[in-house]
Amino acid sequence: MFDLYLITDEGSPGSIASAVREALTRAAPGRVGVQLRDKAARPEELLPLARELRAITREAGAALFINEHARLARAVAADGVHLPDRALSISATRAQLAADARVGVSCHDAAGLARAVEQGADFAVLGPVFEAPGKAPPLGVARFGELVRATPMPVFALGGVGVAHISALCAAGAHGIALIRAVFAARDRAASTAACLTALDAARNRRG
Repeated sequence: MFDLYLITDEGSPGSIASAVREALTRAAPGRVGVQLRDKAARPEELLPLARELRAITREAGAALFINEHARLARAVAADGVHLPDRALSISATRAQLAADARVGVSCHDAAGLARAVEQGADFAVLGPVFEAPGKAPPLGVARFGELVRATPMPVFALGGVGVAHISALCAAGAHGIALIRAVFAARDRAASTAACLTALDAARNRRG
């Protein structure tokens, strides 16, 4: 399982493909997953970009996930699909995917995590942990840790997360972190990705 989950932002400056390519420049193979997310676009509109991202991520050794659209994910041989909380069932999504595809789920509370576990998700993204524009009240590190420790699958922390938070989040039980603006709005996306991976390694070394 990858350690850093980068979620594309259609509001980022420049093209999404270029942003992803830059972000992966200094990331070792297997360390990063990329989620193509554009809630306003139809699958057919996303197909060219999804194909381009598949080529970029394959070259970099990164995993590619498509937000919600299982058929699009299968069409471009993505590594899996990411579902919002309370979306279609995971089993219905898996039925449209290759046998080895993975399914991630966005969760916001204990009930969401319990549903994800019950339905057989491969991993969850939980948040917001910290203040994030337009999002629900933050969980905070302590509550995040309580939820993660009760969940028998990898959980990524999302929402207002930056390099400075990684040590505390890993100590609380996070498998990794999920980022949007912290990488895609950065001046140097490659450096931002590398800094996060370095911080993750340091936190895990301290945790043993």
